[in-house]
Amino acid sequence: MGNAPVHQQSRCITYSSKHDHLAVSNNYGDVAILDYKDWTKRITTLYKPREWCEVMAYSPNHEYLAVGSHDDSIYVYKISEQGEYSLHWSITYVHSSAIVGMDWSRDSKYLRAVDQAYAKIFYNVEESQQVPDGSSSLVDQAIWATSTCKLGWEVMGVYPQGADGTDINTVDASADRKLVAAGDDFGSVRIFRYPVSKTSHQCKRMTGHSEHVPRVRFYNSGEEKYLISGGGNDRTYIQWKAVAKKE
Repeated sequence: MGNAPVHQQSRCITYSSKHDHLAVSNNYGDVAILDYKDWTKRITTLYKPREWCEVMAYSPNHEYLAVGSHDDSIYVYKISEQGEYSLHWSITYVHSSAIVGMDWSRDSKYLRAVDQAYAKIFYNVEESQQVPDGSSSLVDQAIWATSTCKLGWEVMGVYPQGADGTDINTVDASADRKLVAAGDDFGSVRIFRYPVSKTSHQCKRMTGHSEHVPRVRFYNSGEEKYLISGGGNDRTYIQWKAVAKKE
């Protein structure tokens, strides 16, 4: 599928605007930290993950990098003011399957993660502790900087009736928490009004991919709102633009 050798192919990337770092995970789980302004300059490599990583996210204050791996673990790295990385916390033997979604809290204190076994677990990163009652004590969506975990009351309605959990691959809520996008196994991207607590909620279904849709992400550019969807074996990215509804 790719022209580069397997060890040079990336599976996940994320960017820190504070440090101008680009984190890139390859097929083996190694995470290369590159200078965003010069991709030939490698700052460091993180070797802790034992399998490829599907999700990575810098904390809003850019003091942490969370790496969710298919070895069923999360690795949280602390970043110094000089841009140096050190392992802060290895979250192992908690999840029983691969990590497929993570969200940071706005204050960079908490992290929530979902895995392929449909477990959603909350963590206090500052204290390196699990939060057992996080599903109730941390339920307020105002707490979270992003909403990319496909389990929770606010996205439970994105699953079509009769479908199982594997049919929905990805979700994302817009920054203003007005819309939710979901990518499914049928090549479609569906847009809902946020939150989506019931399967009876209406949606706008958009087609264009010929394969499953493993990732959708909202982003803003000035006053315009966009959505990027990434296809599977069709190897296609589609940019969708929000257009005001005509009266």
